[in-house]
Amino acid sequence: MIIKTKNTSTRREFVLGSGSAAIGLGILNQAKSMTNSSNSLALAEDKRSELVNLLSSLIEIRSQTGESADKAQLLVNNYLSDLPYRIEKSMDRPSLYRNHPEFMPPNPSGDGPFVNIVGWPENNINKTSAIFSHIDTHTEDSGWETDPYKPIIKNNRMYGLGTSDDKGGVAAMLIAAKILSENDKPLPVVMSLHGKGGGSRGSLPVFERIRKQNNNIQSVLYAHPAETGRGLEDIKNAVLGVLDLELRVRGWRGPQMEIGSIDSSDWKAGGDAIETAMQFMDYLEKNILQGIELNIGKIVGGDRIGSVPDKVTINFRLKFKSEHNWMDLLKKIQNEGQLFIDKLSQLKNEFKINIHAKGYRTNPGEAKWNGSESLILRDSITEITGSAPKSYPNHYAGDIRYPIRLLGVPAYGIGSLGGNFYGPNEWVDIDDLVKLTAVLVETVNGWSGKSI
Repeated sequence: MIIKTKNTSTRREFVLGSGSAAIGLGILNQAKSMTNSSNSLALAEDKRSELVNLLSSLIEIRSQTGESADKAQLLVNNYLSDLPYRIEKSMDRPSLYRNHPEFMPPNPSGDGPFVNIVGWPENNINKTSAIFSHIDTHTEDSGWETDPYKPIIKNNRMYGLGTSDDKGGVAAMLIAAKILSENDKPLPVVMSLHGKGGGSRGSLPVFERIRKQNNNIQSVLYAHPAETGRGLEDIKNAVLGVLDLELRVRGWRGPQMEIGSIDSSDWKAGGDAIETAMQFMDYLEKNILQGIELNIGKIVGGDRIGSVPDKVTINFRLKFKSEHNWMDLLKKIQNEGQLFIDKLSQLKNEFKINIHAKGYRTNPGEAKWNGSESLILRDSITEITGSAPKSYPNHYAGDIRYPIRLLGVPAYGIGSLGGNFYGPNEWVDIDDLVKLTAVLVETVNGWSGKSI
């Protein structure tokens, strides 16, 4: 279900520059570039108190992964309603997308519905950018030294559940939109989505709908820090594909030669499930999975010493890049497994094999590191932070894959310096959050051909 609302704020006219945004790097006057970036940082500094208060309000509202987040999204909705945005609220169920090629079962499971908010600029422009972040947080694990829903500031760090992952991104995105609006600059589409557990609660349904619309989106920023914890030092411009598989092989034991003694069976008369499964894994790695990383994480087989193991379960993970997708890989491995087992059939005794996906199943995506959009983003970070960022391409199940794969546009993930991801005492650096806000402003302007 989608609910669209229209605010009554005064309309503003925005004109998007027609020149290529790429000319901003290494060609524009350096002093002018520094002045523009300084202006963005000064505007973000002016909003520091509002940024801190907004993030504090978001932290105080529980929205753990797997929950609807309706109350937190109401705060986002109300904030955007004061800006020249048309608000689209949707109630999304992951089960409706279980046959989608980009679907990954959410973890924890649950079908919501989950509330997602998209703010569309009221002005009708030919090209625009988008910023998104996720409203759902990690679970409230034990070990917190403070109340996770009562944010506190110590040594310029705000502690609270979701400060860095990813309500800090939500707050920075909203403040950046306000700065752009107040300075009569082109506004990005802004999206507050469910992104934990694979993105099937929010990122997948929202970007799939946008794909079918005349959206005009040319580039996307994901206001979410790289999981390295280094903040704006790292840009996620690529995510790996990952497929978790479970292999089950069933063999048999030979007839007992002594009454009541399983161990009296002749080993040569049995079908060793462990040995067969490992032979298949070796065949798979050498002949099928060239260029794909394989990790065997768990093996459970047999039930006693002295007898042929008649069954085994192997859990393994594949990591792969953009020339593959998980659905095709799964089908190929399943077919190869059956062919391999068929060749080993002996008389009336046959090995049985089953291979199925269990856990992560996510496709890769990559935006060009030296593309024009990337260069503008990198230049913005360099000017505002004083150091050049690096590419971090080692993450998987990252939500930048949705705009890359579904919209066919470059997408980049950036965020603030933070710590204790996925655990107690999560924090975000406030100075870095201000800088993130400035980078969002500067990058959106650079992508539109404007200067602040």
